[in-house]
Amino acid sequence: MPKYLIAYRKIEESGQKPEWAVFTTDSELSLEAHAVKERVEKRMSVLGEKLWGNGEAVWIGNGRLDDVLYRRDEATPETSIVYGLIDA
Repeated sequence: MPKYLIAYRKIEESGQKPEWAVFTTDSELSLEAHAVKERVEKRMSVLGEKLWGNGEAVWIGNGRLDDVLYRRDEATPETSIVYGLIDA
């Protein structure tokens, strides 16, 4: 079963430097950008986090875990959410 990495830039209070939060999912259900954003928003509401950036979700492709994480770090500074497929 494929595994997807979803990462988002979060802050917990104003003036804080944004940092990446990451989680994975095995579900292929609704891996379109709007559905990924909904998953992130649900997770943030539970954890008391705020999304930082332009609010867009961007597909970063597939690769080994370290490759996908590297591409996450290459995202433009205003990008809020990135997601990709982790190769087994």
